[in-house]
Amino acid sequence: MRNLGIYFSLTVIWATSLIAQPEITTPIQAARTMAEFNTMLRDMDLNADTQSGYSITKPEYALLLAAWNNLSLADRKDLMDSNDGWKDFALMLLFDLLTDTPWEVHFEKAVQYKAKGLSLTASRYKNYITLKRARKTLLDLLHNGPSMITDGRLVLVEQIKVQAKERAGKKALKRLEKWEELINNHQDHSNERKLKAVNDFFNCQITETPDGGTAQGYDYWQSPIETIIRGKGDCDDFAIAQYVSLRLLGIPAMQLRVGVVEHSKWGGHGVLFFYPPGENDPWVLDNLNSARMGMALGHIRRLSSRVNFNEIKPLWGLNENILTEFQENLNETVTLNDPCAAFPAFAIALTNSQRLLPQNEELSVAQSSTIRETWRSIK
Repeated sequence: MRNLGIYFSLTVIWATSLIAQPEITTPIQAARTMAEFNTMLRDMDLNADTQSGYSITKPEYALLLAAWNNLSLADRKDLMDSNDGWKDFALMLLFDLLTDTPWEVHFEKAVQYKAKGLSLTASRYKNYITLKRARKTLLDLLHNGPSMITDGRLVLVEQIKVQAKERAGKKALKRLEKWEELINNHQDHSNERKLKAVNDFFNCQITETPDGGTAQGYDYWQSPIETIIRGKGDCDDFAIAQYVSLRLLGIPAMQLRVGVVEHSKWGGHGVLFFYPPGENDPWVLDNLNSARMGMALGHIRRLSSRVNFNEIKPLWGLNENILTEFQENLNETVTLNDPCAAFPAFAIALTNSQRLLPQNEELSVAQSSTIRETWRSIK
């Protein structure tokens, strides 16, 4: 997320490849302009550049077809002319929409083009799985079912551990088990020790890897389980993983913010803010080194310290309930916007983490509605 392009507006981009993924957090109206259609394609995309094959679900295909039928003939022609040849899967998709091809026929063609359906974050680095199987395994395990918090302890579902080992190997399983132990062994520690333990764990266990989709105008925020299984993630993945981990350790959402900052070297960047009770200068958990600050990897400093060295400038802060905007004096102004509507990638990450997040804090009406809509779209 170093070139984070999500500050309230979403970049319109032509997605040259598609895979199945949950729809965005609110129902999409059928597109009436080419720009809206391209945005729909982008919103159905998930780290597309890492995929050698992809496909879309029947509801997604129906949604695209309705949007296609709302386009003008000139826009349809422009979209068809923008592709080079049949090697581009996008052109086959557009042709099938043009000819009202049934989804089943479209999907069979996709298979012939080696588009083997949904390839989840946890599986794409190991093996491909069919769309049908994917919908019934890790995706459903992350979204559906009871909370994995039992009597104040994190108990990861056994099926998730099995899928982690099958798809990403023994090291992925080991990372999950270490994370489970970290959460359960630090429940009674001080906030300072919790911060250090969580920051150290992810900076040691996870390799910082830029999201290839960011340069193309879209970004995917992984759930902690996805990040741990992969063993890789970019700055937003670190921030989400740290956020959920500290929530699991009993720190209230209102003391935490996933921070969107401007980094002097990297541009748009994601960090995590922790506000001690009664204080307005948060500690910053960051996955990047800072040679200018003389910081070792994993060192935690106050926001004021980071700003004074002109290294980062805070822009937004968000958690499950609020979205805040930072002022020049580092004070926050709470906006009236739903954080999940403003940052759809954050909403997806929260949805993927719902079985992990403690449910003892009341969510805002807007947030609850957003999560419900996302769940419905996934099912």
